[in-house]
Amino acid sequence: MLSRPRSLLFWLVVIILLYVIATAPTELAHFILSTWRGTKEFFNALDILIDTLETS
Repeated sequence: MLSRPRSLLFWLVVIILLYVIATAPTELAHFILSTWRGTKEFFNALDILIDTLETS
């Protein structure tokens, strides 16, 4: 079964699947980091706003 030649479509699907599996962790890491940075930036801005409201 493994020695039987495969079609071009099979190899195309295998290559695309391997590419998606290889790049998925990178995309997930970028998503997590951007979400973390956005959340941190939001709370920093909120802290500045609260400090400004406290002083006025």
